[in-house]
Amino acid sequence: MVSKNVKIIIAIVIAVIMVGTAFAVLYHPKAPFTDVSQTAAPQQLDPATGFFTTNGPLFTALFQELVGFNGSSSNVVPVLAHNYTNYKDQNYTFNLRTYAKFSNNQSVNASAIWFSFYRGLIMAQGPYVADYSGILFSGTAYSNTTIALPWGTIDALESAGYTINGKNMTDNYTIAAKDLDTILSHFNYNSTEMKVMSYKNQALVVNSNYNVSINTLHKYAFLLQDIAGWWGAIVEPSYIDAHGGVKYNSPSSYINLNGAIGSGPYIISSVGKGFSTITLKANPNYWVSSTAISNGTVPSIAQPAHITPIVIKYGLSHTSRVATFDKNQSQISTVAPSSFKNIIGSYYNKADANGKLAKSYSEIGTFYISMNVGRSYTNNTHFRQALYDALNYSKEYAIYNNNYNGTPEAFQELGPLSPGYGHAFYNPNNYPLAKQNLKGAIQNISAAGNELHFYVTINGHKYGDTSGTDLSSHTFTLTGISPATSLETSQLTIAIDSFKSHLGLTFGTHYSTESTVSGWTNATATPHFVDLGWLPDYPDPIGQQLIDVYDNSTGGAFGGNDAWVNNSTLQKDFATLDFKNATAQAQEMKNVSKVVYNQYAYMWLPMPYNIYFVQPYIHNFVWNPFVGYFYNLMTISYKGGNSPSSMSSYAMPVYTAMTSIFMAGVKIF
Repeated sequence: MVSKNVKIIIAIVIAVIMVGTAFAVLYHPKAPFTDVSQTAAPQQLDPATGFFTTNGPLFTALFQELVGFNGSSSNVVPVLAHNYTNYKDQNYTFNLRTYAKFSNNQSVNASAIWFSFYRGLIMAQGPYVADYSGILFSGTAYSNTTIALPWGTIDALESAGYTINGKNMTDNYTIAAKDLDTILSHFNYNSTEMKVMSYKNQALVVNSNYNVSINTLHKYAFLLQDIAGWWGAIVEPSYIDAHGGVKYNSPSSYINLNGAIGSGPYIISSVGKGFSTITLKANPNYWVSSTAISNGTVPSIAQPAHITPIVIKYGLSHTSRVATFDKNQSQISTVAPSSFKNIIGSYYNKADANGKLAKSYSEIGTFYISMNVGRSYTNNTHFRQALYDALNYSKEYAIYNNNYNGTPEAFQELGPLSPGYGHAFYNPNNYPLAKQNLKGAIQNISAAGNELHFYVTINGHKYGDTSGTDLSSHTFTLTGISPATSLETSQLTIAIDSFKSHLGLTFGTHYSTESTVSGWTNATATPHFVDLGWLPDYPDPIGQQLIDVYDNSTGGAFGGNDAWVNNSTLQKDFATLDFKNATAQAQEMKNVSKVVYNQYAYMWLPMPYNIYFVQPYIHNFVWNPFVGYFYNLMTISYKGGNSPSSMSSYAMPVYTAMTSIFMAGVKIF
């Protein structure tokens, strides 16, 4: 939402093409379509590296996958694949569309699929490490070698004549990783490379030019939903090779800054300094036609762009996000619940100034303040429980009441799983929701003080080891994500007041950028206290929420475990739990839930709804819980008084949103 004190007068010329269904032709407004709903810049433009919700709408516009989420549903439909077969949830074979093209007119073939997955895996950045452990690479081997080598790679290399003769597993994995780097960085489809790619007993197999198989280490029923997110995005190999190639365990600095070539309906037109602004334009070589959509050859989710250009302005202030929407200078915005009345009351067109401007979506996921169990003080259970008991959860929930009709734009839950998964997974032991317990807070801070030899002063009384360190004079830091939103500021202010009033502990705040968060690769590098959240990338309660928030291999940047929990009982369960059937998982969840609850590694905050304000002349705003919303589905049309200009025309909607089943995403803030 950009802001000036004048209305933007948008003159439009929309033609309607009749091909079974009416479609709006590509629309070029005098003032660009502007989205200011992303409160922080993405920091990485590489789909193999970017792992925050701010990446969602951008990557969904630029890249495509073998299958994609069908609108707002958790179900998938073939996109780059024409069809697929699933053999016993462990072997998936895809026939590709022979006419699919990247935006540079190169064909999307089976080798490009192999390249994209193996590149993402060997780079071992957040998306691929979090989503494919135990599926496309061995989590145990990764823990031992720190290399996410696609399973079967060593055998594939040796079958093509490579020599892997290290002294131990780490040596072999390192040699194989370097060989794979060489193949991916000089990807020329020669006979040796084809021998590697066509080797049958590995994670991905190129069967022919337009046929590829994915083989999982274990039976895994969620594989299709897994690859439907941008962690399954297919990129054009020659562009990657021309700009730095591939190096194991390393991001690509050039691709992070400039993006890759994909096959999606949009391409990047320009990137502003610090990703403050990214402009998209319609892909001039897009492989999908309106005819293919109307006759059902290609699913509606892959339809061509209807609006160009798209300007995404990241990190605007709350004031600007309100003002630009009210002046019709932005088409999509977001504001805190406390500003609902302000944005609706000041809206430029009084006929539309009502609650329908807001679109609110309930999510599955978890919000928290993590307490790093690998660092001083927070490595003590009594210390963590003292803070857990001291936090004023009622006030934390109250900040989500919108001031337009008083509706809470959040719900309370006991993490790490969510009520949407059902009682068998969510809180099967019926533990109480987090609630302030001042008596328990005093008891636990006293116990922690005696164990760690410190004391605190509360209302003139000293608690703990009075001969130890005066911890009241120490300042802890609550770390949030920059730029801070008004909600985040309110959350941390309530926490700081709670800890000072009831524990005698002093806290300050610090805000880190997303790029800084990507460096939280161990407990020492991760702050003591982090205000963040985790949304599953697809609807797997165990592998995408429970494990990500509690597995020691998914700490910090590579998952949601910002507390760096490393519990032997949980780790034993996590080795097999995600690959058991739902009945066996439900039986085990009571034991897992008990261990998790007694960790007190997180203070569970209310789970906020996803809120967007959308101009009424924007149609087919479709939100998906895993990848965000779809620019290519949106159309612009005016009816009567809705038009900000004297002109009025109408384009029939191209796409109807489907009912969402699961709500979710990735790292959130």
